[in-house]
Amino acid sequence: MSDTRRFYFDDGKSRKRWHVQVTGKSQIVHYGRLGGSLRESKKSFKSPAEATEQTDKLIAKKRREGYIEINPARLEIVRHKGMRKATEEQIKRLEEKIGCGLPEEYRNFLKTCNGGYPNPDCVQVPGMEGIEAVGVGVLYHLQPSKPVVDELLYEWEHVAKLLPKGHLPIAGSSDIYTLSLHPKTFGSVYWWFHETDKVDDFGNFLKSAGYLLAGSFDEFLTRIALLYGDDEEPVEQQTVSARAANGPPKATIKRLLRLVSHDLTPAKVKEIEQVVQELGDLGGIQDGEWPFTNIRSPRVVRCVLKAGLNPEITDTEGHSLLWQCATHTECIDLILEQGARVDRRSGNGVETALMRAIFLEAIPAVERLMQAGANPALRLQSYVESKLKRNEELRKLIEQAREEWRKNPEQQNQTPPAQVKLKSAATETKQKKPKATLKQFLKLMQHDYIPEGGDEFAAVEGVITELGDLSGIQDGEWPSIGEFEDPRLLRALLEAHLNPEITAKDGNSLLNQCVVNPACIDLLLQRGVDIDRRSGRAGETALMRATYKGDEECVERLLQAGANPTLEFSHLAKVLLEMDDEMTAIIQAAQDKWNRNKGKMQVATAKKNAKRKSAGAAGH
Repeated sequence: MSDTRRFYFDDGKSRKRWHVQVTGKSQIVHYGRLGGSLRESKKSFKSPAEATEQTDKLIAKKRREGYIEINPARLEIVRHKGMRKATEEQIKRLEEKIGCGLPEEYRNFLKTCNGGYPNPDCVQVPGMEGIEAVGVGVLYHLQPSKPVVDELLYEWEHVAKLLPKGHLPIAGSSDIYTLSLHPKTFGSVYWWFHETDKVDDFGNFLKSAGYLLAGSFDEFLTRIALLYGDDEEPVEQQTVSARAANGPPKATIKRLLRLVSHDLTPAKVKEIEQVVQELGDLGGIQDGEWPFTNIRSPRVVRCVLKAGLNPEITDTEGHSLLWQCATHTECIDLILEQGARVDRRSGNGVETALMRAIFLEAIPAVERLMQAGANPALRLQSYVESKLKRNEELRKLIEQAREEWRKNPEQQNQTPPAQVKLKSAATETKQKKPKATLKQFLKLMQHDYIPEGGDEFAAVEGVITELGDLSGIQDGEWPSIGEFEDPRLLRALLEAHLNPEITAKDGNSLLNQCVVNPACIDLLLQRGVDIDRRSGRAGETALMRATYKGDEECVERLLQAGANPTLEFSHLAKVLLEMDDEMTAIIQAAQDKWNRNKGKMQVATAKKNAKRKSAGAAGH
């Protein structure tokens, strides 16, 4: 009896599984759609040799049709340092905890690899409009003696609460990947997008939020390995004579993008240069097509820019080329010389290149970016700020740069020399601007961050001045901004009569959007907003949202302003709070204080709210 060879086909519309096995003179085929049951077909031949020959022909036909063989060994997985393989006893303990046996192939994975970091670390999601690939993060390990984040028992006890029953979290970072334990889809892998709107009132995923990604765990690993495509015939199966006859592969954009995604060894760099030379022009590569990767090779950067690659290109995850090169000074120089914006935020508007360099503790790159005009005074995310706390040399460097930046306001509005040099003639001869409209303004405001002193900021301020009155913007028209952190812009909006209690398309209040900046919080409270108002799909107050944003300063500011810490937290906020010991201690102390002074706190809060409403009415 030969081993079963398993294949899948998935173009986003047609999603199929196909398995074949030869037993003596018989050929046994199982086939069906992804996520459904398999049908069986048998065929007999005159001899075992004929059965094998005909099966090989059938497999070749399936390959030509686009079927891909499942082979998890093709994926490189970097194991956790010092992590031991899971034992049979540990696996049985996990099965007892979840009340279900695990698929044999997943048991084998735990016994042989036991988690780790996949390379590549993204996977395609065929048929998902607007999303080509998503990050996988880390494959969870099994270590019951140390149930921490990314450990299977820990994730089962904490993250599985957010999911429908019958799903075991097996991988993830911001998104979650699960193994189905349901009889009909047993062993299939599902993807749960963290930004989905398919959640209940408590922030839990609805059943419809799960995207069926793979029919088995081995197929899931294969899909990750083949993120950048698959040859019709794997190289290892080609004969030497066949390779010689075929010659070197043809230069294509697809091949170039696959090469850039690999570790840039000298051999790969040389191959990239050859492909670029053959292609000639890279100006046709669009945002979202460039691969999500880190680049540390000046030769590659110089080569692709010389061939016309847009220096502001964004990758499949929305990150800029400068962000990708944020740890290498020579690469930074090459991109800035082409006019790239040094303070541009990318990757859903979260990080600048400087923030990336700080997070990766690349001190020479941090210094170079600041010399080129990067703003060191921008408010950092908590995970970036934590790097400063642990790295004394980096912390001193940034503190000194912030102090100098604030002492020199002229520098804050100065365009870096590299960008001045490359202003186009078209910019110098601007056409007459069209009349400002609310639609135009709302489109400009879709960005999470608008750099002060930059072209975008000037454009927004100009539109606000021209419109004069923003009171006509209705609830639901305001954009869904993840983190609003610019008090100067917020002040301009409020002075133009934007409703301080406006709600966005996702239902979140303006205060909920501003919980990452104390000055913005103060501006809204001065306008009389309800500090304990629940908004968004999960019904969260600003305090709840601030806790899982991890901003202790803003949490303390809201508490000082009278936010009620004893209100029932949303399920998501509660789960995330349990993962942060320091934030839990802050909230617990605030709850104890509130309960001790319940009467006084209620009276004080009522007075504060009345005073704010009065001030807000006067401001209008």
